[in-house]
Amino acid sequence: MATAIFAPAAPASAESTSTGLLGLAKRFVNALVAARARSAELHLRRHEAFVRDLRCRQDHSPLFLNQDDLLPFKI
Repeated sequence: MATAIFAPAAPASAESTSTGLLGLAKRFVNALVAARARSAELHLRRHEAFVRDLRCRQDHSPLFLNQDDLLPFKI
């Protein structure tokens, strides 16, 4: 009958694999956080531009809406 003996991995390679996985996880989380921050910044810029445009139209353009008209959305 054949017997298989499994030798444990060398400690140096086990540590490098552990730190490699840890480094990969850190890079992944950092990339995820950076992507979410860029997305939030883009969303905020769009919102600020919309509010700025709405404010300019409401204050200076008589063609925007009459004061008696209902707004198309809630403020």
